[in-house]
Amino acid sequence: MRGATADASLGRVLFAGAIPDGAGLGGPRTLDVYAFVFLVSGEGRYRDARGTQRRLTAGSTITVFPGLEHNYGPEPGERWTERYVLFDGPLPRLLEKQGVLDRSRPVGMLRPVDTWLPAMEAITDPVPGGTRSAFLELSRLQTLLAAASLEADVPSASSWFHDACLLLAREPGLDLHGVAASIGMPYERFRKRFTAIAGESPGRWRMRRRMDEAARLLQQGGWTIREIARHLGFSDEFAFSRRFKDVFGVPPSTFRASLPQVRASPEPD
Repeated sequence: MRGATADASLGRVLFAGAIPDGAGLGGPRTLDVYAFVFLVSGEGRYRDARGTQRRLTAGSTITVFPGLEHNYGPEPGERWTERYVLFDGPLPRLLEKQGVLDRSRPVGMLRPVDTWLPAMEAITDPVPGGTRSAFLELSRLQTLLAAASLEADVPSASSWFHDACLLLAREPGLDLHGVAASIGMPYERFRKRFTAIAGESPGRWRMRRRMDEAARLLQQGGWTIREIARHLGFSDEFAFSRRFKDVFGVPPSTFRASLPQVRASPEPD
């Protein structure tokens, strides 16, 4: 388990971690903050004070809301593995106001598990050497919340969103019209549907992911700004620096100086 992130003007991750071979809550609970739970393996049930009851299987997600009494866990005598995030702040409250987070639909789905697990691990795994940026973690968490919310609405619909996210993240040479064609949608329909789910346009989402990676490399150390710019496909470090400042409000050199440097943990003797 790890603790809170820094620079939390939009919100922050308070606690995050994994519970292998867990037994769930064991009884009703009410939180003062939000939580997001991803069931990695096992099955069980969710219940809350609004009368919602849902069966849970591997890939199920639970969004826990402040002030809402709830209970979840595997069937008696069974165990499961979960990853969880506790978070709070202006951003999740805005997402609830916009309906991305909905108390009437606390259970969603992110499948296949192996596809979404790395994204959850990026938030819940400990960081050697220091804390991560709250901005980065909230960006990652927002994508998971949006995808899980979509699945709660239309069980078969999130596959195109997932495929689009993979193409946007992994195929920098594929333009947005090419991404739309690859998932079988006209571009304008793709743009509108993607924006409705993610809260930002596909182009903005792609750029934010590139800047997410840039910030990770800056914090990790061992990369010059010129090397990062080249790695991310920018024509030069000046174009990269301008775009980075557009997203984070500061140039990459200032961002790097403000964050703790993350180094790999030493190998055990």
